[in-house]
Amino acid sequence: MGGAMSIVLQGSTSGSITLQEPAIAGNTVLSLPATTGTVLTSASPASDLPSSINGPAFSAYSNAIQTITGGSFTQVSFQVEEFDTNSNFASNTFTPTVAGYYQMTFNVKASATTTLSRFIVSVYKNGATTGRQWDCDLDSNSAWFVNGSKLLYCNGTTDAITLYVYTEGTGTITIGSTDANTNYFSGVLVRSA
Repeated sequence: MGGAMSIVLQGSTSGSITLQEPAIAGNTVLSLPATTGTVLTSASPASDLPSSINGPAFSAYSNAIQTITGGSFTQVSFQVEEFDTNSNFASNTFTPTVAGYYQMTFNVKASATTTLSRFIVSVYKNGATTGRQWDCDLDSNSAWFVNGSKLLYCNGTTDAITLYVYTEGTGTITIGSTDANTNYFSGVLVRSA
């Protein structure tokens, strides 16, 4: 047999696509799905990808101390957006516009001037908890930093994701600090529906 072979497909108006065999021994098989869709390449710019692949992502953090009332769930406030690729994060709430599975991550600092006796962090979906991602009985007046994550399905139209904390303690109970690295919340589409 001869040397390397390639197939050139001419574009309908201009340009072309060249399929060229790899310079390795053995056989290479590329299987395309039996469906209509978009084929990705390592050079695909984000602007050329459909929203179901290049989905929403955000990261926000708090740059202020938030004083909260013990004994009830309180929504965490985030004043600064690091990024929000599709303008889906506003008023401390992520409302993704692409249906799929989202990885949500968080970090929260809690403290009490006297004693912090319980600390819970929960990702909420549509105003209800998705489970307690962190729940611990404490007996300390020091600060607690906790982080966690939750994988959620979002329908892309009406689902809203928020972060809540619950604390019990004595003295003034706060979350966050003026340091940008204590309270953060982020999310990214990991797989479309």
